[in-house]
Amino acid sequence: MAEKSFVYETLLRFLDGYFIHGDREAVLQMSAEDIYCIGVQGEAPAFNREEFDRLLRRHIAESSSAAVYEVNGYREKKISPGNWVCYSEIETYMDIDGEKLNLSWWGMTLGIQQVREEYKISLIHLSEMKNWAKRGEALRKLYPDGENPFIESLYRHLEESSRDSLTGLYNRQTGENLICQALDNGGEYIFLLMDIDNFKAVNDVYGHLKGDIMLKYVADKIRKSFRDTDVIFRLGGDEFVVFIYPCKNRQAIEKKLEKIMEDYDRNIQEEFPHISSALSWGGVFSEKKRTFTELYQRADKIMYQVKRRGGKGYLIEED
Repeated sequence: MAEKSFVYETLLRFLDGYFIHGDREAVLQMSAEDIYCIGVQGEAPAFNREEFDRLLRRHIAESSSAAVYEVNGYREKKISPGNWVCYSEIETYMDIDGEKLNLSWWGMTLGIQQVREEYKISLIHLSEMKNWAKRGEALRKLYPDGENPFIESLYRHLEESSRDSLTGLYNRQTGENLICQALDNGGEYIFLLMDIDNFKAVNDVYGHLKGDIMLKYVADKIRKSFRDTDVIFRLGGDEFVVFIYPCKNRQAIEKKLEKIMEDYDRNIQEEFPHISSALSWGGVFSEKKRTFTELYQRADKIMYQVKRRGGKGYLIEED
């Protein structure tokens, strides 16, 4: 490759830690909390960092400290915001008096996930290539058409890991990462925090199943109201975040909020007539670089000004 990407550099750091240095702690530091590792010499898969650590302890202890590796047939692909997959063939060998003694040949697929400012390994799949005459064939099977069943399942796994299971919006981790990326680029934005007023009454009167239906309705209404490039995610419970970037027209955003609230009021009257509920929004219109926590805390204070006035409204402060 003419220029090494951060995905490729992550692969090399992983291989260095594993094969060259036998540094279990360094490898674990690179691993996501929910790392999924499959295909390691027929052993049971690891579904989290603790289980992956047990595999590492055993395999690093059994590996030769004199092993050297080569990376062949490297390819990478971005499959969703903050998620990448890379494939390569890893040959390990020992150099004995100038003679190359082959130890193993693996097809390795890594899933790489951005977690704030870091890149973590979220998935490892290994397949031993027993027929050395077929070196390179695994790459052609897996790429570029993407029709290989394993790669398709990998895409789904990484995409699903970035989503909230109930609403299909981004989850908090992915949403925060995307907002941090946008803030690094600079420019005007609006950060919105929304909360459903009296949501507890929905669960108390109509049951949690109906409460879930309401959350999905709100999520769908927000998603359809904003651009695909805007960041929309469920923060947790009945709180949602919308990050509009770039944003030049505050008035246009306010009109969208008014329409969302009108539609929500109509839905409440039709589907939940025995309760009173509305939407409260707090927002920041700015071009200043802040952390996600700073934006959230400020938007939260603004939103509660709306709630203290009875809810059912929005307030966007500019600085």
